Amino acid sequence: MRRLATRIFLAFFAALLFSGLGAIGLTSWVLSARQESADKELLEAARTAADALAKGGRAALIDWARNRSADHSHQLEILLIDELGTELLGRKIPGSDSIAQSETDEYPDYDLPTVLLDLPRSTPILVSADEEPFRLLSVPRRSGLAAWRDVPLQLLLLALAVTGLVSLLLARSITRPVRVLQQTTESLTGGALETRVPVAVRRRRDEIGKLALSLDIMAERLGSLLRGQRQLLRDVSHEVRSPLTRIRLASGLLAQRDTTAASAANRIDEEIARLNELIDKILDVSRLESGSIVFEREPLELRGLLDGILVDANFEAAALGKTLESRLDDGQLNLIGDRYWISAAIENVVRNALKHTPQGSQVFVTLESACRHDDSVAILVISDTGHGLSEPELARIFEPFFRGSKDGDGHAASPRATGSGLGLAIAARVVQAHGGNIQAINLRDVDGVAQGLRIVLTWPLAADPVAPFQVASAP
Repeated sequence: MRRLATRIFLAFFAALLFSGLGAIGLTSWVLSARQESADKELLEAARTAADALAKGGRAALIDWARNRSADHSHQLEILLIDELGTELLGRKIPGSDSIAQSETDEYPDYDLPTVLLDLPRSTPILVSADEEPFRLLSVPRRSGLAAWRDVPLQLLLLALAVTGLVSLLLARSITRPVRVLQQTTESLTGGALETRVPVAVRRRRDEIGKLALSLDIMAERLGSLLRGQRQLLRDVSHEVRSPLTRIRLASGLLAQRDTTAASAANRIDEEIARLNELIDKILDVSRLESGSIVFEREPLELRGLLDGILVDANFEAAALGKTLESRLDDGQLNLIGDRYWISAAIENVVRNALKHTPQGSQVFVTLESACRHDDSVAILVISDTGHGLSEPELARIFEPFFRGSKDGDGHAASPRATGSGLGLAIAARVVQAHGGNIQAINLRDVDGVAQGLRIVLTWPLAADPVAPFQVASAP
């Protein structure tokens, strides 16, 4: 984190530096502008005071001073001081009780019939026709902190603007690549293993750039491992088919030559059929995960599709000594998707429920529509009355080859009884590939003990069942 910390430090140091330099420059400009304005105002006041003195003498000058003092629009207060050091209006002279002799005790002898205005100087001098001198002393109306009340506001605004701009740029330089990393991680989590961090983020020379490179390396290795795993499953499945075919032929020949071996040959054929079914499911999972399956998109009515599946499931339930009850929505639930794969997904879930329900118990199937986030969805719920799953097992129920540790009666499950562990994995990938969602929930009694498992399948309904619908590829 050293590079990132150094970057943050330099950014804030630059903000403070620019704020300080800007404050100095702004202060100098404000003071210069005020001084220039004060000089102009003093010059104008001296001219008007001289005009008043020329027209009416001392009395007119006092009236001028009184009128100007009452006018608060002026920046400066002009004090009039006679040769005795007395302010004509009795106002206090700052810094001294008398400044009549502050600059000079001698005045030039102006032998003129009019007022003499001695400019420029910090305290202009008016000399009347009677040769009586008057000094004009300018005093800011606002002194101390009040004289600077405009400057701090401007400085504060400048500091806020510079600091805010630097902070915004710094925050964007950190949060933007973090958001990109977050989006990349979410995409990888969703199964898009080809996703990579953009080049602009990887080229950063700080810790975020190193994190982006590490994330890309991790994604590449994960993708390579998963691709290798899928390819291995496909290769093994294809290679196993040939010896299984030869074994089946050999068992048939054995049964023909030796009638006493017919029973063993039949058992061999059953096991071969199970292996062929397992191979088909492995290939299905592999194709679904790789996205190589092209779904046949067509309008479907889910209720009618489910009716046909439940007819077959009732025969299977009766053979197992179990019952199946259903409650289906009367309205039409229109989907756009692949009839074969959606049927296969539902059949896998129903058969899984029948398999894990004890004899003499029931499996419940409900189908209804609902509105979620302003979209209409079909909700299919399949509940068994088995032993349920532990929390770690519940989190893995849709993984390939996962099999629960107990059967429907709560006993330790045997591999033969629990099947291949691929049915729910196929169902999950089919539902997700059609834009739906699948979820497993433990059913519990009042004491919190698991009393069965509920699988909830959700599909988006098609507003117009004839319109084309693009289904997503499986993650």
